[in-house]
Amino acid sequence: MLRQDYILREIERTVEFCLRAAGLKKPDIISDLQQFLEEHCELLTGIPLQTLIETEAQKLVALLYHPGTARLPQLISAGAWLCEAADLSLLAGRPDEARRLFHEGVQILAFTASQHGEDDGFSPLREHLETLQKRLPDYRFEADENRRIRDLLIAGRTPGTE
Repeated sequence: MLRQDYILREIERTVEFCLRAAGLKKPDIISDLQQFLEEHCELLTGIPLQTLIETEAQKLVALLYHPGTARLPQLISAGAWLCEAADLSLLAGRPDEARRLFHEGVQILAFTASQHGEDDGFSPLREHLETLQKRLPDYRFEADENRRIRDLLIAGRTPGTE
């Protein structure tokens, strides 16, 4: 029970930080968003922002996916932080990098949600996937990739899907 409470608390904390980052997503304060992400990334994920950005989603899952441990919230935070870094890249005029980071973040979050979607403690994650689905058009993916990412987001939000 304590482990589940910890995981829930960490997921809620990650979503809270994502909401705080959303307030900094304005073209005239990109440097503030960059600083915010750099300062809080390692705190939540255990990985510096630059290392996180440079590491493939599959490697992050292999490194951090250990159900029922403190690593699980770190994996969720890594996925969320990649999506936040994607927004920063988009605002900074780097759309290719933004699409890559968003896709990798969604892969991590959707995978985690699909593995734990039945758990009540993961409802903030499912809600965050819904928010990401609303942000999907901002990235202007090509039709096939857009559909794949949208399907990942929907599957991650729906308990019981694999």
